Amino acid sequence: MSESNEESIAGLPARPDSATGEPFPPHGLGYFGRDDPIDHPDRESRLSKKPKPPPGMGPVMAWHRPSTRGRLVQVVGALAILSGGISLAQFIDGENPIEWVRYWQLWPILIIGVVLMSGPTSVLTYSAGADWFQVQRTRFGRTKCAWVKLYELRHIDAFGGVLFHLRLWDDERGIERSFEELQLDRRMWDLIYNGIVHSAAKGAEVTKMATGLLQLHDVPGLVFDNPYDKSKPSVDRRAGETEPPADQQQP
Repeated sequence: MSESNEESIAGLPARPDSATGEPFPPHGLGYFGRDDPIDHPDRESRLSKKPKPPPGMGPVMAWHRPSTRGRLVQVVGALAILSGGISLAQFIDGENPIEWVRYWQLWPILIIGVVLMSGPTSVLTYSAGADWFQVQRTRFGRTKCAWVKLYELRHIDAFGGVLFHLRLWDDERGIERSFEELQLDRRMWDLIYNGIVHSAAKGAEVTKMATGLLQLHDVPGLVFDNPYDKSKPSVDRRAGETEPPADQQQP
C-alpha cells in the first residue's frame, strides 16, 4: 500500500495515490461550476499546453487553461457588459442609449475596462495532482506560479460577497483564488475538496464562512457545526485570528 493510502482517515474518502491518482475522490460538495468536457472549445485540450507539476510532486490529474476561443469570449463578454452598462445609464437618463459611441473620450475608458476585466495579455492555467493544487500565470512569455500541498493545509479561509474566494495555506506557502476559478473543472475541484476535507479532519484551522461554503458540516466523518443553524452558536475551528504566512505568493 502506498504512503498516501496509509495516511487516509477512517470515515473519509480515501486519499489517492500521489503517482496514479487512484482511487479518484468522489464529487466534492459546494460545487456550482460548469461541468464542461475536456474537449470543450472554450478550454485548451492540446497536450503541449498541459502544465507541469510543481517540483517534486506527482503528475497532473486535472487541469484547465482557456483556449484562444475562450479568451476571445472573455474579451467580447467584458465589452458587452461595459458597453451595455453605459447604454443602460444613458437610457435611464432619457437619452439615446447608443449616443455615447460618438464620443471618443469614452473609448479609452472602455478599452481599459475591457483589459482589466478580461486580462487579454495574460493566461491563467489551473492544475491539480493527487495531493497538490497549482495556479500559473503566463504574461509576455514569463510564467509565475503558486501552489499548495492539499493534504498538509493548516489554514482554510473564505471571504467575499458577490464573488467568494478561498484561501488555502500549508506550512510553507499559500494560495487564494475565487470559487469560480477553482471550479472550472469538476475533477480538479474533487481533488481539491478531498484534500481540504482530510486537512480539516487533521486539525486545520477553518473559518465559519469556509465551513459553510464548503459544506463541511455535511461531510460524513467530520465534526463541524452548521454555521447557518441559528439554534446554536457556531465557532470557528481555529485558535484565534491567525495571520496567513508572510511568504504567501499569488501568480
